[in-house]
Amino acid sequence: MDLLSEASNGPRVLVARHISAETPLPEVNNAINTTLLCHSYNLQPDFFSYLAVLKTNAWIIWSCGLVVVLTLCLLYVITLRSALRYWKDSRISLAIVLAVYPVVAAAALLTTILPRVRILTEAIAQEAVMVAMYHFYLMLIAECGGVNQMIRRSEGSQMETRVLPCCCWPCCILPRPRVQKKSLTWLRYLVLQMPVIQAILYLIVLILWAEDMMLYLNCFIYLQPFIAVSILSGVWGVIMSVRAAEATGATPKPRFLALQLVLLIVKLQCGFAKVLPELLNIPCIMALHPSVFVNMIQNIIMIFEMLLLSIWAWRLYRVPPGKMIDKVQHIVVAVLEDSLSSNEKLKEAEQCTYKTSIKHED
Repeated sequence: MDLLSEASNGPRVLVARHISAETPLPEVNNAINTTLLCHSYNLQPDFFSYLAVLKTNAWIIWSCGLVVVLTLCLLYVITLRSALRYWKDSRISLAIVLAVYPVVAAAALLTTILPRVRILTEAIAQEAVMVAMYHFYLMLIAECGGVNQMIRRSEGSQMETRVLPCCCWPCCILPRPRVQKKSLTWLRYLVLQMPVIQAILYLIVLILWAEDMMLYLNCFIYLQPFIAVSILSGVWGVIMSVRAAEATGATPKPRFLALQLVLLIVKLQCGFAKVLPELLNIPCIMALHPSVFVNMIQNIIMIFEMLLLSIWAWRLYRVPPGKMIDKVQHIVVAVLEDSLSSNEKLKEAEQCTYKTSIKHED
C-alpha cells in the first residue's frame, strides 16, 4: 500500500493514502465503547481484570463471604457434636450430610473470587449434594433400626411409588411393592446411582470445558437430559424411602426438606442465573459481562442461603429423631388418662346417687 510519509523533528508518522493526516477521526461514544469492551471479555475473566473492575467492592464481598463460610464451619462443628449423641450408629453419614452446607458455601465463595473456576465449583457443589442424598438414605434406614427392623415395623405395608416427581404425570401408573428386603435394596441402588452417574457426567463436562469453552457450551445441552433423569430418579427413590420410614413412625421429612432445598438451590437457582442474562438482555454493569455479574450475585445469595439452611439443620439435629413422636404419644396418653379418670368419676357419682335414692325410699 502506498504510504505518505511526513517528516518532522520528532518521530516519523506514517499515514495511509486514503486517510488525511489533517482530518481528525470521529470520537466514539464512551458508553458504546464500554459496552463493546464489556462484551469482548471472556465469560470467564482472569483474576486481575476481574479485580480491576470490582476495585474495593471485591474486598468487601470476599471478606463478608469469608466470615459467613467460617460461621458455617463453626455451626457444622456445633451441630455435629450435638447430633452425635443421637446418631452414634451413623456418624460418617451424619458428618457427610451436615457438611453439605459449608462445602456448597465455600464453592460459591471460591467462584466469587475466581470466576474461571465456576464449572469446577458447580461440579463440586452438586456432587456434594448427591453424596449427601445417599448418606441421608443410610441415616433413614438406621433411624428405623436397620433393614430387618424396618420390614418388621412396616407389617407388610406397600410402598408409595406415586410420589414426586412421578405424581406429576397422570399416565404414570406404577406397581406398589411391599416393604421387603428386595424393594429396599432396589431403592438403595436407585439412590446410589445419583452420585455415581453425576460424577461420570461432570467428569465429561470438565474434560469438554478444559478442551474448549465453546465445545463445552455446544455439548452441554446434550448432557442435560441424562443429568435430569439421574437426579429425578434418585430424588424419587429418597422420597419413597421417606414415605416408607414415616409408615414405621419416624419423622424424617423436615430433615429431608433441609437437604432437598440445597439441591434446588444448586440446580434450579444456578440454572436460572445462567439463562437470566439472555432472557432479559441485561446491559453491562461495572464493565463486566452480564453473565459474570449475575453469577457473582447468585453466588453471594447462595452463601447466605446456606447459612440459613445450616441454622435450620442445627435446630433439627440437636434434638432426638423421635422427639416429636414421643410428644404426640405423651399427649395421647394424657388425654386417655384424663378421659378414663373422668369416666370413673362419673360412675362413682352415679353410684352415690343411686345409693342415696335407695336410702330415701327405705
